[in-house]
This record gives sequence, structure tokens and C-alpha cells, in this order.
Amino acid sequence: MLPYQSFVEKLSKDFDEIPDTPEIKSGVIFPLFGSKESAEGIILTERSKHLKSHPGQISFPGGVKEEEDPNLLVTALREWEEEMGVHRSTLHVLGKLEGLHTRTGFHITPFLATYEGDFAFYHNTAEVDRVILLPFSDLWTKPFYAIQIPGRDHFAYYFDLGDGLLWGATCEMILRFLREHSNFDRTPLLVKPNLAKPPYLDPKSL
Repeated sequence: MLPYQSFVEKLSKDFDEIPDTPEIKSGVIFPLFGSKESAEGIILTERSKHLKSHPGQISFPGGVKEEEDPNLLVTALREWEEEMGVHRSTLHVLGKLEGLHTRTGFHITPFLATYEGDFAFYHNTAEVDRVILLPFSDLWTKPFYAIQIPGRDHFAYYFDLGDGLLWGATCEMILRFLREHSNFDRTPLLVKPNLAKPPYLDPKSL
């Protein structure tokens, strides 16, 4: 569990800022669940395997900014409603985390929020295969891997959740949050890629 008081004051409250970057801009909700005092885990989605972009990948609710969105928080909240099938009023936005540049040409801005609903999601099955409630305790115990990106001084990280692989930008944002706001200090097992295309790693074949 992570007490809210340990990190809430450190978050940015500048919700109107839009990054001045050439990448495609997107906003995501980083939704926490737990008690009134502490966060116990994260709500994630498994993207539909029929989507053209990142099919089957575990991710945060969110998407690309549209022209009519005044800022990226509006983008993230709109996408939350579209994907999760519940109103944005079920969220209490705590603040903004550092944005992430991806190798695929996106800049993702995550907004940390607490979920205050009844967990009765009506997710959009065209976009979301399932909703995942991931306890923080799993991130301290599940197999944790890293591979070095060929030709770069950069590592990709993976958690084998048993019923899915957490990796990519979502994994990177979660690790940033844990390393900055908790006592997470796990060292991943460094392995070699065993797939020729994303996600580049199949833990079951190690």
C-alpha cells in the first residue's frame, strides 16, 4: 500500500499545459484503487486483439488528443469514459506525472487519479478485452525482466503477471512512479530477446 500523503504534494497541478513537442500527444489516466488513506493497486486494461495499434497490450485508459480537447486531461477523461463505460465523476484527479516520450513517436501525459466507483465497469468491448485490477504487491513479487534495446543504451522492462505481460510505455510509467514515490528497488533479471517483433520477449520460453 502507498499512503497518498507520501506523494500527492509532489504532483504537478498544471492541467492545462500541453507539451511543446513534435510527437503525437496523448493523455492517459493512471487510476489507483484502495482505501481513503492508501493506494493498493492500479486499474489497467487489456486492449482488444483486433485493434491496429498495440493489440492485446496491457495499458492505461487513454488515447490521442483530438482538436476539440482543450487539454490532455480532457483527452484522458474522455477516453476513460469511452473505454471503461463509467463516468469521469468516479475519478478524483490527484495531479499530473512526468510525460513520457516513446520510440514510436508519441508523447504520453499520465494523470494520477483515485477511482471511487463500485468496480462495475461496462468496458467498450471493441477496444478493451478486459479490465485488470493489479495490486501493488504483485509488482514486488511477480517475475521482473529487462532486455537491452539493440544499438541503444536503453532497457525495456517486463512484469510477467501470469495472465498477461506488462511492458512498454505503461510499464515504464508505472516503474517511474514506483521508483519516485515508493520503496520499490527491485533489480530486473537481464535477459536476451527471444522474439523478433514486439514485445520481443516471451517469458514462458526463457
